[in-house]
Amino acid sequence: MKQLILISGMPGSGKTTVAKLIGGHGFTVVSMGDAVREEAETRGVGGDIESMSRFMVDLRKELGNDAVARLVERKIEESDSKIIVVDGLRSLMEAEYFKSKGYFVTQVAVLAPVSLRYNRLSNRGRLDDPKILRELEERDRVELSVGLGEVIALSDVYILNDGSLKDLEETVENKLKEILSKNIDG
Repeated sequence: MKQLILISGMPGSGKTTVAKLIGGHGFTVVSMGDAVREEAETRGVGGDIESMSRFMVDLRKELGNDAVARLVERKIEESDSKIIVVDGLRSLMEAEYFKSKGYFVTQVAVLAPVSLRYNRLSNRGRLDDPKILRELEERDRVELSVGLGEVIALSDVYILNDGSLKDLEETVENKLKEILSKNIDG
């Protein structure tokens, strides 16, 4: 049985950084956001913030609230790793989908203040990143509309990411010990 560490958080909270830090311990990292971007590209959807927000909602309407979980499952199954880090959980239906497939699941929420998240995103340089704070606020509303707030509220582990990268590395190391202590047998 594979253990999934499902990472959630608002845009710019540091989900991908946390996933990479955990993945640095030899675990496979699978990105739900990359899966959505790949599917959007396949369907010819533009990569700007409005198109991607609309596509994320439309994809779930078309394929169900667990659509993105279904998109990444193949990558999870192809991995030889017993522990898989899944970056970008956004709905409880996605978590339930993974549980229904027999995976042992630990949900981790990464938290950061909105002003810090905006600064991170505006400096990242991806096409779907907000150019003004209002765009981030709208993106937050879309994320919350698909269930991200419930995922964060019902997480097993919380990581506050409001300091330096060194602070985050230390926090992740401590939290990873906690996560791994709740293993498949425990």
